[in-house]
Amino acid sequence: MASDKNKVYASSPATGPPTAIQATGLFSYVQPAAQSKIPALITSVLFTTSALVPPAVLGQNVYFPPYLHRVGFSFVFGGAAYVFAAGDHRNGSGIATAWSLTYLFLHLRKSLKAPRHPLTLAMAGGTAGCSALYGTEYFVYEN
Repeated sequence: MASDKNKVYASSPATGPPTAIQATGLFSYVQPAAQSKIPALITSVLFTTSALVPPAVLGQNVYFPPYLHRVGFSFVFGGAAYVFAAGDHRNGSGIATAWSLTYLFLHLRKSLKAPRHPLTLAMAGGTAGCSALYGTEYFVYEN
């Protein structure tokens, strides 16, 4: 029989989940929100609401992301909120950051061109806020 010395168990510190570094300074006030599901849930509700709005309501020549993008991103941010609720802050912040940056890559420039609408600006602003909030938590304050 092999010795138990060379075995690595799932609960060992070497394979355990990463721990968060406690923020100092200005971000110490914001860090609880960066480890919360609330911003991702609010963004999911924003995208769900935008999926219920027909494009004709916004007016002519106003950019509005495609319907499947609005529905898809609402599910993605809802999924990120679920991951946070399950207690996995590392993956939750990674999911929210990656998909926020994806949305901004696809839609930010068109959302800022005139004529604008407050709903498209809110969608771009919400995802920019999520990427900044969760991105700082993911890239700076996680081991």
